[in-house]
Amino acid sequence: MFTLKFQLALTLSVLLFISMFLFGFVMLMLWQRNGIQQETIISEKLLHVAAASLATDIRGTDTPNFSKEISNYFQESGILCLQWQDTLSNTLQSHGSCPAGLNLVSLLQDAATSGKTQSSCSGMSWNGFFLSKQYLLMAAPLHPGATIQGSIALVRSLEQVSSSIHKARKIFFAYLVINVLIFTALGFTRLVHLVIKPIQRLSALADSRTELDDTSFFQGEGLGEFSQLSLSLNRLVTRIDGDKQELRSTVNSLKKANEELQKNRDEMIRAEKLASIGRLSAGLAHEIGNPLGIIQGYIDLLTDDSLSAEERQGFSKRATQELNRINTLIRNLLDLSRAPLTSPAERIDLHDLLNDLLAAIRIKKTEIPINYSTRLNATDSKIAMNSDGIRQVFLNCMLNSIDAIEEADTIEQGIISLSTENENGFIKIILTDNGTGINPELQDAIFDPFFTTKEVGKGTGLGLAVVHNLIKKSGGHINLSSNTGKGTTVTITLPLNGVKNDSSQQEQGSKA
Repeated sequence: MFTLKFQLALTLSVLLFISMFLFGFVMLMLWQRNGIQQETIISEKLLHVAAASLATDIRGTDTPNFSKEISNYFQESGILCLQWQDTLSNTLQSHGSCPAGLNLVSLLQDAATSGKTQSSCSGMSWNGFFLSKQYLLMAAPLHPGATIQGSIALVRSLEQVSSSIHKARKIFFAYLVINVLIFTALGFTRLVHLVIKPIQRLSALADSRTELDDTSFFQGEGLGEFSQLSLSLNRLVTRIDGDKQELRSTVNSLKKANEELQKNRDEMIRAEKLASIGRLSAGLAHEIGNPLGIIQGYIDLLTDDSLSAEERQGFSKRATQELNRINTLIRNLLDLSRAPLTSPAERIDLHDLLNDLLAAIRIKKTEIPINYSTRLNATDSKIAMNSDGIRQVFLNCMLNSIDAIEEADTIEQGIISLSTENENGFIKIILTDNGTGINPELQDAIFDPFFTTKEVGKGTGLGLAVVHNLIKKSGGHINLSSNTGKGTTVTITLPLNGVKNDSSQQEQGSKA
């Protein structure tokens, strides 16, 4: 890209060249006009000399002619030819050789008729700058006596005028170049002082971001606009500095607030982790401590030698049941943390699994009669998951619905509805009951391990935690909405054909 200095110098030189060329062109045109006028005056005098000489010859002879001296004078004066016409005889005579294509008859008639000298120009020639006139034609009336007896005309070459213009070509171009260089240098120097330097200082100011001095930024007279720009820029930079300080203060305060929020967030996360650990520890202590206490009691009884073999067998059986209870709890904990890669996936039809599960659930005896309704509307129910895992998911959900209905005191007929539908490559399963529901304050913790709303001994709090973990690791979603005393709706979304969403894939990859 061209710099501003180069563009200014180029523009200034071009403008000066055009203006000087036009000025010189006009001057040459005026020079040509003045030369033609001078040639016209000289030609008129020569024409009067020729007319006087011709009038003398007319008085003396019938075939007038010019003397040798006059002919030589006419030739030296640039007269190419003379033509005259006698009005009495109407004969046209000539002297010299007229250029072809020139018609002097009409000019002779005008001079004879008007009694005045007539002139015109004809032909074009190149003088080095433009086309100029080539010939000067002039006619004057003849007065041998008191009356007009005819007219005489001459053709004179304007080569001398064109030659003088042509000779001035070198002088003209030298004058043009010198003037353009001189005035370009002077104008460019002035423009640099008036424009370039102030702009450079403005640019330096913008780069350095320093404040302006109202009195020293621009120097010289006649710079009112730049002085005003200097003051405006100074005020702008002052405002920017003030805004920068205010912004820096705001950023610092926001930084402190963010650090405080981060600190509070870390404290809340730590407190939540401690609470979760506390709930987990309390659940483990309760769920494992009670069976261990019972087992210890049975072992103490088995050391009694007075017991019969039948009693020893009964105590051993009961201790084994408590050990199985602990084993079941540990298996649930393992299921809660097991990665899906440890459980092979298989292609199953979810509708068949749900129908088999409902058939098994219907046999279960409940304190309140329950009506089961199904609307399996999904056109595609093929999923790729571990059959035991997905069966456990829906079994836990249905058992929780049955427990919630049995805990309700105000209903006589329990309702459990199960429906399916397809949605964007997923199958959505909606399980609804009219049980006791869950308090809204407890819904956020419903999927936490060892959290339960059931009485002690009736639930471990691992069922929904296991369900949530299995659904999440399979690439699906589980949502729970409940109203106290009105029932609960569990919505489970699973990918068809085992296609997991991006977030689940990333999560599994990181855990793997």
